[in-house]
Amino acid sequence: MEEKIKIYVSAEVNQILQKDMQLFEFFKKDHSLNKNAFLNTLIINYYESYQNNNSQIFEKIKSVLQEKSNCQANEIGEVAFAILKSIREQADNLEKEKYDQTLSLKPTKASRKIIEYIQNFLLEQMTMSQYFRDLFASYCKLPQDKREQIIFKEQVEVIQEAIGSKRKLYLAVKPNFSKKQRDKSKHQHIVSPYIITGAKEELFNYLLAEKDGKLFSFRLSRLEKVIMRNEELHFSEGAEKVFAKMIEYGPQFAFDEQDGQEICVYLTEEGQRSYERMYVHRPKAIRVEGNHYYFDCSQNQIMQYFFRFGSSARVKDPKELAAQMKEKHFIAWKRYERQGK
Repeated sequence: MEEKIKIYVSAEVNQILQKDMQLFEFFKKDHSLNKNAFLNTLIINYYESYQNNNSQIFEKIKSVLQEKSNCQANEIGEVAFAILKSIREQADNLEKEKYDQTLSLKPTKASRKIIEYIQNFLLEQMTMSQYFRDLFASYCKLPQDKREQIIFKEQVEVIQEAIGSKRKLYLAVKPNFSKKQRDKSKHQHIVSPYIITGAKEELFNYLLAEKDGKLFSFRLSRLEKVIMRNEELHFSEGAEKVFAKMIEYGPQFAFDEQDGQEICVYLTEEGQRSYERMYVHRPKAIRVEGNHYYFDCSQNQIMQYFFRFGSSARVKDPKELAAQMKEKHFIAWKRYERQGK
């Protein structure tokens, strides 16, 4: 199968797919979106789960028919299939005008055999375009962190195997486009993996791991290559307790050496309203005393979250963190002044 397959999807599905291509960094060398690579990866990694879900629905319909209908045993499968087909056709009639976005899929060497298998055995009187449209729509209904696990299924499986086998991992992390670092060793790590966990906002998944006595947080979609090694993993004393904190407060914020001190932030009334309203990356307060909020999270999380508050939030303790926040605001003010001239 060499020809391209045209797939007609809704604007909403197309938007989610395009967004995932960007978030999960499917780019060509010229930094344009590599749509074909993404769609083929999605099909390879998701078609089995999608097909299993359809089979479960089919079996459920058969079960209901066996209990509630007068169908003969040899007719139940045929009737169940007819019901499924009718549901699909009805959905098409209701939403046909919405399928106005076109995706072009060219099978790759990795996906060709799978797509041929789908064409020969799984279509069940559907066209290829209809099958993939439904598959993409099913994928897009999932939370973003679940979609990330699908796209990076290979990495997830290797990581889970290493954790289960208590083995270390080699990680190759994608370099940032904006930071051209020639030293490839900065993007390569030998780590002891602890867990894959999702952020509270259901946005991304993170691998929590230890390397040379330091704790790290790696975003799943940034792991270009993952290889299990023969070395047995090892965690330093107290590491699991810190990992538990990272899971609770936000796995994207690794704990550094200065972390572990109680943090106090003073919030004005406006700051308190912002704290209640701004959910993303919000640290959990361990107690509140009037306008003073106390935290036990990483200092990096405090910096990233409360910097947006401006004068509505002031770090009181520890003093080193207060000085860092003040310096960050001062630098931002200087840039603002320069741009205004």
